[in-house]
Amino acid sequence: MYFCFNISSLEEGSAVLIRALEPLQNASIMCKFRSVKRKNSSVLKEKDLCSGPSKLCQALKIDKQLNKSDLCTSKVLWLEDGERIPLCDIVECKRIGIDSAGEEWANKPLRFYIRNCIWVSVRNKIAERLQNTNNIKE
Repeated sequence: MYFCFNISSLEEGSAVLIRALEPLQNASIMCKFRSVKRKNSSVLKEKDLCSGPSKLCQALKIDKQLNKSDLCTSKVLWLEDGERIPLCDIVECKRIGIDSAGEEWANKPLRFYIRNCIWVSVRNKIAERLQNTNNIKE
């Protein structure tokens, strides 16, 4: 079974799917957690540790036990402030793998990632180019 990591501060159904992250600490432990579920024995690249929803959950050992955890009070899973990312470095594009939701929702720009981030599973080069063009005009 695969798990996904969603964060919500509102009622059920209003969440943000965390698709990837940059491993800042304990990459070797994350690698061990990921290796348990892997079918092949090739060396796992660090950029592939958390580059997708299921990979991220495997690397952080997120499972059903953490469902509905309060990220403000949990001793197991929490968020911390990081460096501030300039708005011009945040790519906005359509989401991945939701074509079955219908054209309207599949094409809404509701996916965000940091430009040139190697930990993102799929980059949208068209959105990046369009954003570059818009940033130059501003």
